[in-house]
Amino acid sequence: MAISIRHYFITSYSSIECVPYDNLKPNSNYNNSFPQPKLIASNDYPVERHQVTTRDDYILQMHRIPAGRRSPRKTADQQSKGKNALLLIHGLFGSSGDFITMGRKKSLGYMLADAGFDVWLGNLRGNYYTGHTTLNRSDPRFWEFSFEEHGKYDAPAMIDKVLNVTGHQKIIYIGYSMGTTTFFTFMSSHPEYKSKIVSFIALAPAVYLDNVKPLATMFLKNMNIPDIMRSRGFISATFEPEFKKFLGTLCNFRNPKTDVCSSLINLVVGEDNEQTDPDVRYMLVARMEPASWRQIEHYGKIALTGEFTSWEDGLWGAVKPYNLSNVQVPVTLILGENDQLTERAQIMRLAEKLNRTTSVHLKSCIWPKFNHLDFNFAIDVDKLVNKPLIKHINILFNKYAYN
Repeated sequence: MAISIRHYFITSYSSIECVPYDNLKPNSNYNNSFPQPKLIASNDYPVERHQVTTRDDYILQMHRIPAGRRSPRKTADQQSKGKNALLLIHGLFGSSGDFITMGRKKSLGYMLADAGFDVWLGNLRGNYYTGHTTLNRSDPRFWEFSFEEHGKYDAPAMIDKVLNVTGHQKIIYIGYSMGTTTFFTFMSSHPEYKSKIVSFIALAPAVYLDNVKPLATMFLKNMNIPDIMRSRGFISATFEPEFKKFLGTLCNFRNPKTDVCSSLINLVVGEDNEQTDPDVRYMLVARMEPASWRQIEHYGKIALTGEFTSWEDGLWGAVKPYNLSNVQVPVTLILGENDQLTERAQIMRLAEKLNRTTSVHLKSCIWPKFNHLDFNFAIDVDKLVNKPLIKHINILFNKYAYN
């Protein structure tokens, strides 16, 4: 079915076909003590570590799965030869592990590799797979970044790395949550990269956040949490192992209807207890990656101002919207009908904005409770999202790769 957004281009809109919840359990062989490459190898996939240094001296580790699980053990060049490449970028408090957490039969990273793609899992500055050429992580200057720097420096560095290693001229970029914010800030500042992107796929695009203005007001304006934490010596939003262990004992994810932690999470992302495995929820708490306070504040600025604005003079400084007219590659926006963080109305606003300069495909899952975390961690994420997404990716490559 096609719909027209005002007088702009025709935008396709469809629902991803979902099957009923069948109580399947996710793969449970995730071990938080494993680095992601070791975890990938333990699942019998070929894996490579790649390192790239940004123009402002941050060091980013990338994890590559050049072939599927049953591929013969050849060199990386032999395994990836002729395969289209994709770059996957994670969300806030996440890492490359977000795309392999649910195991080889369910996770997007593994499923794409098995489908014949050359898969690159990126890491944005701040998480444990990143560093700096001169600054230690204990230096407050290390944490002076938001997704503005992700887009300005991290994204182009990783894209160029993929292209240089593979020899391709174009890739598909897939972002989840903050990974989508990164892409839109990236294209705003680097419109010349449109020649290097086949298409962009946005899972739970986080651009307009008017719906979370009350939360931002309370957290940033009324309580001023980031500045309070900085004044007490917490230079970043990093959850220490002791605190994670405390949360693990405090939260009772096995009884979500009575658990305070589950209620708070559901309030932010949307309730979908049927697609939430308690073991996975415990694991997510245990493996939360560090973030900068500025990342959170920047999202707050967007929510408070109602504009997709740059950091420009800080949280209370000038409002200077990013130039979304520079996004001139085909975009697929995939939303969750019960996503309370990046809700439908705000994504439709984004679609209208983008539709002035490029073609936009809108997709949603007909599972009515599909929430913000389900894009990576739903029990049935393979059937709810990944299988139909892989079909869509094949269509995108066939349609746009050689334009």
